[in-house]
Amino acid sequence: MEKIRFGCYIYQEGLEYEDIKRIVIECERLGFDSVWLKDNFIPWLQAYISSGKVNEKETMLECWTTLSSLAPITKRIRLGAILVNLYRNPSILAKMLSTLDVISNGRLEFGLSAGWYEREFKAYGIIFPKGSVRVGMLEESIKIIKKMLTERQVSFKGKYYSIAKAVCNPKPIQKPCPPIWIGGGGKKTLQLAAKHADAWNYGLCTYDKYVDKLSFLKDCCKVIDRNHEGMVKGWQGVMLLGKDEEELRSKMDILVKGVWESSGLVIAGTPEKILKEIERYVSIGVNYFTIYYPDVPDLRSLQLFAEHIIPHFRN
Repeated sequence: MEKIRFGCYIYQEGLEYEDIKRIVIECERLGFDSVWLKDNFIPWLQAYISSGKVNEKETMLECWTTLSSLAPITKRIRLGAILVNLYRNPSILAKMLSTLDVISNGRLEFGLSAGWYEREFKAYGIIFPKGSVRVGMLEESIKIIKKMLTERQVSFKGKYYSIAKAVCNPKPIQKPCPPIWIGGGGKKTLQLAAKHADAWNYGLCTYDKYVDKLSFLKDCCKVIDRNHEGMVKGWQGVMLLGKDEEELRSKMDILVKGVWESSGLVIAGTPEKILKEIERYVSIGVNYFTIYYPDVPDLRSLQLFAEHIIPHFRN
């Protein structure tokens, strides 16, 4: 069986820094492959899933600063983020990437997305052009970043970005550069992923919708004569675990909130049910799962997943 990897996606909203550290240290102890943070500046989850009112008083630690702080307190676990392209200039981002890969001794997982949360863009004074422009900017950013991480001196003149004789030293530990993820499910984004990405991430959707997106990605690879089997396919989702039905029922009040009302967006169950759901995605080609556990900072779901699910795929 192809190696199946598991990451814990930590949504920072409402969490204190000590909470995040405790979750990350436990993930490393439990054998998770990676931890990921969300690249948002204000709370977003309720707005995304239920279009409800956002509690903007909740804490939301910035992604990259927090991720960097986790490098010296961990040894093995990989550190990941799918970043919003327009939040950072690509040449400067290349420096950030190489720096974190160096200080983490080659443990960086890095991705880019075109961005979707218009409310956040406007709140922070960041331009929010139409989707086709955001994807065009995303493609130029990927080209610049790849060059900056692998070439001695880089000049680039595109439609949206220009750099002249830029130097990025030190180069990253991972060669030729850290794996590049692209996150998103729009048609142009999927075409871009087929052309440039080492890995693709999508989720927070129903199984049928994910199958449709994956099918389109495979078609995009076929058009450019790329073997999609060589690309990592990631699924991002929400899971709540209970050791038995009684424990699960005791946790279900977490899902009663308006955030979780949309059907198909949360997988809740005993380890036996969760295993069947994971295997369903594995059977269509998913080989990397990045999972948000809504009961954190309680660590019980994390621990149950590590005890019952991860060993099934490691053995």
